[in-house]
Amino acid sequence: MGWSFRRTIKIVPGVRINLSKSGISTSIGGKGLTYNTRGRLTTSIPGTGIRHTQNLNARRTARPIRSAVSASQHIDSASTDRLSKREQVTRDFVTQVQNRTTKALRQYFISHGAYVVAENLADAVTLEDHQEFLGSLTREFEVTTKAIKLAVDIGTISLVEKEKAMIALYEIERKCEDHQGDRSELDEAATSLWNKVLAWPISPSFFWPFLLSLLGCLFLLMGNFTFGPTLIVGSALYGIYKLKSFEKKKVSVLAEITEANTKFDSLVTNEISPRPVVPNSKDTVHIKALMLAGITVVLALIVVVYRPQDIGRAALISSENSNPVDKNVRDDNKPTLQISASVPVKSSTPHRSQIDFKWLIGKYPSDVVNDRRFRAAFNDVSPNEWRKIADRLAVTNADGIQSKDGYYFGDGCKAHFCDSDNAAFAINEATGKGDVIYKESSDFTSNKMVANGFVWSDTPIASTPLVAWANSNGMKISTAEAIGSDSTPHPTLQTSFDCTKARSDAERLICGDRELAADDLELASVFAKAKAAVTDQVSFKERTRKAWNYRERNCHNRDCIVSWYASQKATLRQIVETGSN
Repeated sequence: MGWSFRRTIKIVPGVRINLSKSGISTSIGGKGLTYNTRGRLTTSIPGTGIRHTQNLNARRTARPIRSAVSASQHIDSASTDRLSKREQVTRDFVTQVQNRTTKALRQYFISHGAYVVAENLADAVTLEDHQEFLGSLTREFEVTTKAIKLAVDIGTISLVEKEKAMIALYEIERKCEDHQGDRSELDEAATSLWNKVLAWPISPSFFWPFLLSLLGCLFLLMGNFTFGPTLIVGSALYGIYKLKSFEKKKVSVLAEITEANTKFDSLVTNEISPRPVVPNSKDTVHIKALMLAGITVVLALIVVVYRPQDIGRAALISSENSNPVDKNVRDDNKPTLQISASVPVKSSTPHRSQIDFKWLIGKYPSDVVNDRRFRAAFNDVSPNEWRKIADRLAVTNADGIQSKDGYYFGDGCKAHFCDSDNAAFAINEATGKGDVIYKESSDFTSNKMVANGFVWSDTPIASTPLVAWANSNGMKISTAEAIGSDSTPHPTLQTSFDCTKARSDAERLICGDRELAADDLELASVFAKAKAAVTDQVSFKERTRKAWNYRERNCHNRDCIVSWYASQKATLRQIVETGSN
């Protein structure tokens, strides 16, 4: 049997202290309107017995909804693997009730313009405008909440409780659908805004452009002033393209987000949950791009400023590459010698040696001939010609390389052919530039030899010890003819091609030899007749191409070219007669 206790003590007019078994409270007011400190407000009509009591602190509809929304969150998802099959079924049931209840309530609020996500639904149920509707769902929320608590506390619920919970859930969904507002498009507008925010471009990474620019600076450091600047400029253009693309996409997406926000604002009345927005991070793309560009420019300037010798070397190499010139030197008392000399443009400024060649003194030429430092002293020597030079420095005297008249001089000969195939070189001690000449046998029956030379324009052979060596080895070099002349002589012989554009050894030999030039013109005439007479032009063209390639690749002396012309003239005359390849 219950008991009760209540006593009222009047303090001042309108203020009373109430003592009861539930505690102490204070009442303020008089007849018609009274407020209790426990949150109860009572209004009445004196003398009629009519009154209305309202508990201002009560949130009767919010608590069941909070339980329905958050009850399943107490389930330990990490231990679901250890649940029995019945417990897993119960867990799935709780999750279904929670999800469907949340979905129904969220759709109801959004249809009335209140944007809320599932995580903030407990805050949405406190909105004053919707208390009357939510109050009509009190019984249904109590049923679903009871079922969820049973599942959480004991791990299972009976079939009867499940049926009650499902019936209550159906009623919640029906009432929410029947009382939906006219702003259902808010959900679609929020989804569209979220998709636009997700499309916000990621800040570009300038890793690859910066890496390419560093590679370009490395090429500059190595002295490559063609590929290095190309890489730097290319990386800069690539970086600018990435930056412009990012800015263009950002402007486009920002316009779409603004449009989506406008539509969202026209539908929303309450933002319980924050709307999707672009991450509020400081845009440092331009600062990053300028910083990397500045680093690249500084590195490039450092490389250029502190390696002037590489720039001078690159400019010198580009200006010194020119075509070799063929000269015939004849002496009635000596074998016919043909000297091919590389004639670069003369340097206008003094050139000090960048490499100290003192280490050569006393060494055998055969020991240094393939050293990179040694080869750097000589200009425009092809690998094929260098092999010939190396063969002719295999046998040397016991003194090795010596300093003679301001030059590092050395000579040698080919093993077993010292009477005919020999070579010598002289490197200027001041400039580090070297001249080299060598002699080889071309026809033992006619006692004919060929001599080739590679010289610098500002280091003529006439000023080197090579003159005395050449004379002692049966080669007459005229100082007036200037193997290393300051300008390239213009060919005067008529050939079937333009001698000013001669590139290969064969073409240069033809342009400097009257007999070969005459053979070339004769072959051109026979070629024209054969071309007119042949029936299969495709095969004829292919045969001609192969023959020409053979001459360009294999003929580096006069005898080879003479034999080639003789063979080609015989073959073309046969084609003229037969009309076939």
